[in-house]
Parts: sequence; C-alpha cells; structure tokens
Amino acid sequence: MSPHTATLAMHNRSRNPTPNYHLPVELGTFILQLLFPDTDESDRSKEDMAELYGLRLVSKSWKELVENTPTLWTYVTATDYPIPVIRDCLRRSKNCPLRIAIFYWPFLLDDSPPKPLTPYLQLLQPHSSRWRSVSCTVCGEPDPGNEHVRNFLESPAPILQSIYASFGTRPLVPTINLAGGQAKNLKHLDLQSIVLPWSSNLLSGLETFRLVSQDIIPAEEIINLFAKSPCLRRFELSCHGTEGQNNQTAPVAPALDTIAHSLEEAVVSTLPHISSQILSRVSMPRCGSLTLSTDFTLLGDGIDTLDDALVQFMPKIGDALRLGVEPEILIEWVRNLATASGSRLELEVSLTISNLRLAQRLGEWNEITKLSITSEYSELYSYEVDGITSLLDFLGNPKVDPTDGLSWSWTFPDLQELDLRPSGYGLIKVFNMLSRRYLPDTHAQAMEGSGLAIQPPPKLDVRVKYPIEPAEMAIMTALENHWGVKSLNREELED
Repeated sequence: MSPHTATLAMHNRSRNPTPNYHLPVELGTFILQLLFPDTDESDRSKEDMAELYGLRLVSKSWKELVENTPTLWTYVTATDYPIPVIRDCLRRSKNCPLRIAIFYWPFLLDDSPPKPLTPYLQLLQPHSSRWRSVSCTVCGEPDPGNEHVRNFLESPAPILQSIYASFGTRPLVPTINLAGGQAKNLKHLDLQSIVLPWSSNLLSGLETFRLVSQDIIPAEEIINLFAKSPCLRRFELSCHGTEGQNNQTAPVAPALDTIAHSLEEAVVSTLPHISSQILSRVSMPRCGSLTLSTDFTLLGDGIDTLDDALVQFMPKIGDALRLGVEPEILIEWVRNLATASGSRLELEVSLTISNLRLAQRLGEWNEITKLSITSEYSELYSYEVDGITSLLDFLGNPKVDPTDGLSWSWTFPDLQELDLRPSGYGLIKVFNMLSRRYLPDTHAQAMEGSGLAIQPPPKLDVRVKYPIEPAEMAIMTALENHWGVKSLNREELED
C-alpha cells in the first residue's frame, strides 16, 4: 500500500469513524513516517499539519498513534502555525531535536495587521537546548537589534547543526553572538545582513558557509575561517561595501599559506583586492567550481594583477572558473589564462532582453556555451514593438558573408544551453527562433549542393518555464520534436 493510498483510506474512514478501525502500530508508524519524513531536507507546511491533525480523527487508535509519535511534531514554523499548534508540537515532540522556521513579513497584501513576533519567540526560546536547525527571516520591523529578536538568536543551543538568519538589506549590519557561541556541532551557517563576532566558536568545524553583507569583511578574517574549518565544502562571500571602502590596496601576502583541503565550491563576490588576497593565500586543491564576481573596473588596466591569485586554478581554469563579467576586456583576459593553461574555456552569460547591443558584442565569442535570457517587467513588451529586433530574434537571424562564398553562420556559434525560463517569451516565439537558427537537414544539404557554405550551430538544450497555458501544449510538443533541440527541459522557475 502506498502512502497516498493509505491517506485516502484514512480520510474515507474519518468520515465514518469507528473505534474498531485500526492498523498494527508498526504498520501505522511506517506509513506515517513515509507521509511525514523526519529528515533535514523535509519540512512541515501548515497544510501538512492540517492533514496530520485530520489523521487523528480516523479512530481512537490513530489518535493515540499520531499524538505519541514524537518525530511527527519536531517541525515548528512560527507565524505560520497557530499558537496552539506550536504548543502541541513542543509538548508532543518530547525530547526530540527541533527544527525551527521563522518568517516575519509585516507588509501583508490584505492590509491586515501583522502578527506580533514576540509571542512566538518567547514560546520557542525555552526549548533552545533542543534546537537542531533554525531558519530565521525577519523583513522590515522589528529591527534585528530588537531585544526579543537578539535574545532569541543568542539563546544557547548546544546541539544546533544549521543556522540560516536573514534580515534583508539593512544599512547597519548587527553583530549577534548566535546560539551564545555554544553550538559545538554547527555544520551549516548562512547569514544575510548579520555577522558573528569573528572570535566566535561557531566559525570552527563548518562544512558550508555563506555570508551576504553590505559591510566589507577583512580578508584576514576569511582566511582564518578556512583555517578553523578544514572540512569546509562550500564557501560563499558576497560583500561589496560602501564607496569609501573601495580604494584600499592589497598588501603583499605570503602565497598559499592556508589549505582548504575539503573545499569543492567557492563563490567570491567582493572587492577585487579582497578576492585577490583570499585566492592568493588559500590553497583549494579540490575546488571544482569557483565563481568570481567583482567590480573589475576598480582595477583599471591592472586586471592582470589577478593572475597571481588564479595560479592554482590554471590547470583547470576552463572547468572551474565562472565570472560576473565586464565583457570584452575581462573575457579576453580569461581567454588568455585558459590558453596558457591549455584548457578549453566555457563561459555562461546572463542577458536581459534589452541587452541587444551587448549581445551583438559578445555574439562572436565561441567560448560562450551557456546563455540565460531574463527580463524586467517593464522590458517584456517594450522591445517587441516598432520593428526593434529582440534578443530572441537576434539569436535566430543568420549572418551571411558575401566575401566567403555566401557562407552562413549564426551568433553565439558554440551555444549549447539556452535558459528562457526568466525571459517571459511565449513558446511560439521560441519555436520561430529555432526554425530560423536551424535548417532541416534536407534544406542544409540542398543549399550546400548549390555552393552555399552552411555552418550549423550545435543543437540546444533548452529550458522553458512550466506550467504553460493549455493553448501552448501543442507548441510544446512541436518544440520537443524540433530538429534544433537536443533536449527540452520544462522546469518551474524558483522564487
């Protein structure tokens, strides 16, 4: 019996409850664990909890089973669950570790007053000794410096393994001693607009670390983080500071004096002198993905000064490095690095639909193999009227060289992946573009037989937004079978 079949049977029975209807405890527990898994990847929505409460109505034995299975009650979503449900969770979970999620957004669409946050914090705080993971997102008021918010986040949590704390974008970033600095088993730390004291014990023994802040973080503190967390597998730093912090020069530092033995992925988005210090001082022998994003214009003509910082990546520069690009100069620099290392360079570029001029400048680069087209709401229609060529049209229009036997080629000649999910383009426009960019084999052979040189681009892995309108289902089928499509991925766009 599948979990869904079991749920249907339970609900059918709940309409006509009888005290004699029950399953063996072992089987009932197994079904409940399938329906409501107790894993780090799972959660409990308000709808999940409503279903759990509904199962208590099946029979007396089911009520006892649900209420006496502690792992069913270990997820608490404050401000989403009613207060009585949270009390039930805290009581029925007994001594099991808790996963806490808090999302506070005071600006509601229906103009109703926001729920006060403090009662939820006061209800959860006495149980901090059982917190296993905490996800806390506070947007708008109250300020993270608010006494109740600070006291909650600084509650000692000795078994805590994961913290996510986000306070949106704030001009003043508070320093908060999360978990009282006593979470010795902490493995995952994700902070936005909040920082820890850099002497905190929570920065030791981490496996993943992410920090998004408007404050500049000294390179020395980041280097110390790698030293204190040798098992760090993923690292992300995004902090660009204010205008007054952008003119610092990088001091001469010893090369590669810290080794990140376990690091597999790094995202460094900060000022170039800080990026250079981090990459010059931290050896990353296992890192297979480095995303480097910075304001390269601050380097002026001195972009080659980053060469030393990337020496350790030279053998795998084509596989490991991705850049937030300033176009030609930066790509030319990376191309030279890849040539020197004897590796093939592949770049991923994201353009908005209004970036036609930039697309024309980058369209000649055969190193660009992945392209994502996005749009702002104001752009979606303004670049489709009055004969203006859209970016999608630009991809489909062939280039004819009359000096070379009327040879045909296309922009982004080695493009292999095209992500159109964020663009808002209709499927019929996508189909028309593909039909211009790719000729059926019979047509291409006929043109070559007439002396015209055809240089067809590689077939595309295309991503489109899903779900779609019912009227577009036939077009979706046509896209899947198009001769220029290698694969068609229908994916929902993440928020």
